[in-house]
Amino acid sequence: MAKFIYRAKDQSGEDVQGEMDLATADMVATKLIAKGYMPISVLPKPEDIFEAISKYISSATGVKAEELIIFTRQLASILSAGVPFLESLDAVSEQVQSKYFKDIVIAMRRDVEGGVSFSEALSKHKKVFNSIFISMVHSGEKAGILSEVLERLADLLERDFDNVQKIKSAMRYPIMVVGALVVAFAIIITFVVPQFSKLYSSFGTELPLPTKILIWLNYISVTYWYLIIAFLGAVFYALKRFLSTEYGIYLKDKVSISVPIFGPLIKKLILSRFTRMLSAMLKSGIPIIEALDISKDTLENRIMSDVVIKVKGEVVKGNGLAEPMRDAKIFPPLVVQMVAIGEKSGSMESMLTKVADYFDRDADYAIKNLTPLIEPLLILVLAFFVVLLALGVFLPMWDMVKLIKN
Repeated sequence: MAKFIYRAKDQSGEDVQGEMDLATADMVATKLIAKGYMPISVLPKPEDIFEAISKYISSATGVKAEELIIFTRQLASILSAGVPFLESLDAVSEQVQSKYFKDIVIAMRRDVEGGVSFSEALSKHKKVFNSIFISMVHSGEKAGILSEVLERLADLLERDFDNVQKIKSAMRYPIMVVGALVVAFAIIITFVVPQFSKLYSSFGTELPLPTKILIWLNYISVTYWYLIIAFLGAVFYALKRFLSTEYGIYLKDKVSISVPIFGPLIKKLILSRFTRMLSAMLKSGIPIIEALDISKDTLENRIMSDVVIKVKGEVVKGNGLAEPMRDAKIFPPLVVQMVAIGEKSGSMESMLTKVADYFDRDADYAIKNLTPLIEPLLILVLAFFVVLLALGVFLPMWDMVKLIKN
């Protein structure tokens, strides 16, 4: 709900001022008239500095996936119960916790009340609702099955969210190990090595190479820390600029699906999302060519988008979907066969859903084995740093013991 400041006159002609929390100014005026007041002015309440800062932070962080899933699921449930659309939006907006997202829902409600379709209202907030969301809602409005379409959208969003959470869970242990290693190494380099270097230098003996490396790292990090920060900042800025170019995006996307361990997993997740979205759009009545055109923009990988563009070009020529998918050589033969069967039997939507389930099972298996696959690499990295630290600290001690014995 939005806050409004109103000014009105009561039945005796005296001024009345106050505030109301309602969706629109017209609703405030209607409520005042119902109370026997004559509205003079109804204006949005200006935000104070704290509300403005809170709104800016919320808009910068965006709408969380959980919030969008809950919004979509609740709206679908209320609409399927036969509640009018405007009342459904009012009910959902009361459940939204984020001030930023609540304002968006209220703005959409205001647009719909003004005669705009729900899909057009969504298109004004493309940072929150992507092209697939908007297109499927548009098709649902035309076909009169908006609640069903919203249910499918909620399922898609939940599937994406679950995959992200599974990957985060699988990567938690490796990230903790690497983080602890970095912190421990920094502490040793900063505080321990200087004490040992003072002790070793007093004996005037030649230091071994590992110790020299540790002392050199300490000297560089303590003396030129500001240059290191500036260099890393410059590298980060240059890399960010490069990755925003066409070639940079293409190279990043190519590497992301080609690297060992993560590449095959990313490819499976992209293909799962593509086939599931394509199935959901076809079920919602979107033509296959339009569905392919929409889905290519949501794959978030240029290489995979180019494949979909080629498949779409062949479909436009009337070659069907299975043959160009076989020529693309990124879809497993079993998947191509299932799509071919779906084309012949006229059950393409259900076959695409089964294909998505196939990729999901493969992706789940890959995610479960992510940590065991990374562990050997972690052990090698840990072994390298432990050996470097051990040799750097203990080799001079052994040399000193020999010197004292002699």
